[in-house]
Order: sequence, then structure tokens, then C-alpha cells
Amino acid sequence: MEKIGAIIHKRRLIVGVPPWLGYAAGVMISKMIGDVMIAREEIKGLMSDLLQVDSPPACDTKLTQWAAENAERLSVRYASELSRRRNRAESYDQC
Repeated sequence: MEKIGAIIHKRRLIVGVPPWLGYAAGVMISKMIGDVMIAREEIKGLMSDLLQVDSPPACDTKLTQWAAENAERLSVRYASELSRRRNRAESYDQC
């Protein structure tokens, strides 16, 4: 996260917190913005190292390389995952 922040010139304080506190903060923020910030299952996955894989990369592009190439588009506006899913479902209904 520090590398991505440096690439897009948006440095943020990164603080380690217990999983329950991270989830509680996520629930409060979710209610304020009307979106889901994080689910319990995601926290469990993060705590179980599910982001770590032993398989070879599916692509040659590193995240930091992609971020540097797209820095002007990153962190410009908030993108709601729930809205994106709702809009996709509505477009299917119109078919």
C-alpha cells in the first residue's frame, strides 16, 4: 500500500489494528457511505494468508507497474462496488 500511495502521490497512515476493530470500523464506514467496505469473510481470508499463492503469476504486469501507468486515473473518485453490481443487474434485466 505504501508503494501504491507513493506512485499516486497519496500517502496515508497505515495502522495495524485487531481484526475485530478493523471490521467494526468497516461496518461504521459502510453505513456512512452506503456501501460495503469489508466483510467478515474477507478479514478471515486476509488473516489466513489467502492472498498468498504459490502458483506463477497470471500476467507479466506487476501491480506497481500498472499503477504507475494509470496513476492519473487512480484515487480520483470513489467507485461503489454495490452500485456497479446493481447497474450490471439492471442492464441484464433490460435484455
